[in-house]
Amino acid sequence: MTKLSGRRVLITGASGLVAFSVAVEAAKSNEVYAVARFSDPEQKRLLDAAGVRTIAFDMADPDLSALPKAVDVVINYGVLPPSHKDAYEVNAGAAGRLASRYRDCEAFVHGSTGSLYAYQGERPLTEDDPYGLHSSAENYAASKIAAEFLLKHLSVEYNMPTVLVRIFSFYGPRGGGVTQRIDQVARGLPVSVYPGVRNLHTPLYEDDYVEKTLAAASIAKAPAEIINVGGTEAVTTQEYCEMAGELLGNPPIFVENSKAWPIWADTTKMVRLLGPNKVSVREGVRRLVEAGQGIRVSQHHVIGEPSD
Repeated sequence: MTKLSGRRVLITGASGLVAFSVAVEAAKSNEVYAVARFSDPEQKRLLDAAGVRTIAFDMADPDLSALPKAVDVVINYGVLPPSHKDAYEVNAGAAGRLASRYRDCEAFVHGSTGSLYAYQGERPLTEDDPYGLHSSAENYAASKIAAEFLLKHLSVEYNMPTVLVRIFSFYGPRGGGVTQRIDQVARGLPVSVYPGVRNLHTPLYEDDYVEKTLAAASIAKAPAEIINVGGTEAVTTQEYCEMAGELLGNPPIFVENSKAWPIWADTTKMVRLLGPNKVSVREGVRRLVEAGQGIRVSQHHVIGEPSD
């Protein structure tokens, strides 16, 4: 993997689960502009303290004049939940506007999702699998499919090096689907699972998703590269919740009532191009339990794995 260094980097969605930690790490060796609405001013303060140049901006706004005129790398992780009135405007439209403004960039890294695959039964999903609408997250999946089609076209149109990162089960102390469920175990609340199948996922801990995001810039190309990014260990919801239960002394309770079928990634391409993950699921769960629930930011937002 090539380390991202000495670049002007624009990161959207910078107060969120993924992009906040990416911005903090990137700022150690790059000039970083972090874009978000910053409805929580504490997130802006923390980024400022880390040497990040924060820009309070709503990605639904079509006027991008508040953003830098030119950057070397764009990392687009700005996203809104499907219930928000501007979800399509931000999840798809903003991707096109950013690509148009920064068409001469060295790399455009776009945060996509594993939720955009059609259901393939009990097997890992590969980059060649067809698009579909994930049950219980249809609008979210549709907005991310729209963004992919737009960026695949613009990558060719502008000869803009692009990589579409299809996210699977990112988690860490700031949140994520795995974190949400472990917090439920800690509180003695039931964890929802999909009935009748193994609830397999490929969780990727914060240290690894930060590293993979920054490294993805080095594999951007035109036409756009498409890559699944997730953990290299496939584990069930029940297994990682039981790991947490052992550490907490609080056995998990499961209810088979989820409407969101489980998704997990074939990470063969990721390992070949970006390397394997370093933090095992068991280690990631241990870190979450030790961190406790007190440091969670606002409400959980699950990236790449629809909420149950």
